[in-house]
Amino acid sequence: MADKEIDYTKFDKDGKPLNTVPKANQAKQAGYYDKWIESGKTWGEPTPEDIKCELQLDALCDFEPLKWEIDLGWFKKEIKAYDGKWVPYLRREGVVNNREGLCLVGLPGDEPWDSLSMPEARRRTGRKLSELDFDTPTQLYHDLKSLHPLLDYWKPLGRTMIVNSGAGGWFPPHKDQPLLTRDTFRVCAFISNNVTHDAYEWHMDGRVWPIKAGGVYYINTKKTHRTHAWKNNSLHLVMNIPKTWENVLKLMSATLNY
Repeated sequence: MADKEIDYTKFDKDGKPLNTVPKANQAKQAGYYDKWIESGKTWGEPTPEDIKCELQLDALCDFEPLKWEIDLGWFKKEIKAYDGKWVPYLRREGVVNNREGLCLVGLPGDEPWDSLSMPEARRRTGRKLSELDFDTPTQLYHDLKSLHPLLDYWKPLGRTMIVNSGAGGWFPPHKDQPLLTRDTFRVCAFISNNVTHDAYEWHMDGRVWPIKAGGVYYINTKKTHRTHAWKNNSLHLVMNIPKTWENVLKLMSATLNY
C-alpha cells in the first residue's frame, strides 16, 4: 500500500489494520458525581491512608526531578532488539496519532505488545481493571537491564510501559486518576535524546516543563496535561507506582532537590 493511499485513521504506518477503540466518552468517564449519588454517597471516599499520602505528594513539585539518570547509550543498544515490534498505542476511531508502545509490566501472561493502555486491556479481557492488576514483568522488563536500577527500586510495580511518540504523536488534555483514592502515582523517565523543547513538549499547569534527556521525574498527573512530539523517537517510560506510605517515603528519599 503506497503512502498516499494509506488512511492513517484505519491503518498503521506499515499499512497494517489498526485495532482501534471507540472515541472517549467524556460524560461517562468523568461522571464522578453521578457515581457518588448512585452509590448512596459512599463512592470515591478517601481513606486516612489516601489523605496522608496525597498530602505528602502535594508537597512536591508537579514535575519533580529524581536522582536517577538513564544511560541512554546502553538503553539504545538494548531496545534495538525490539525494532519492528512496537505496536500502536490506544488508537481511537477516526483519529490520526503517531504513537506506539511496548509493555514492561502487564497482566499475567502478557507479552511486551499487550496491555499498553487501560481501555485496550479492558476491551481484551472483558473486565474492569485497576492499575495494580498489572503486576507481571514481561520479557522486555528482563531485557532492559539499563532500566533495572530505577524499576527494581519500586517493585512490585503496577502497569508500566514505554511510549514512543513519532513526529505528530500526541496525547490530548487529560487527567490520570484525579481522585484522592487513586491506587498509584506516576514516575516517568525520558529515555531518548528527542525529548527536549525542540523535539517534544509536556504541557501542564499552563506551562511547558523542561525535560532532560535521560531524566527521571515524579509527575503530578492528577493535573490536566497534554504532550506533543515534533520529532520521531520521543520515548518515555511510564511507571505506575503503588500508592503506599512506604512508596511515598521512598519517593521523597529519591528527590534530587531535598
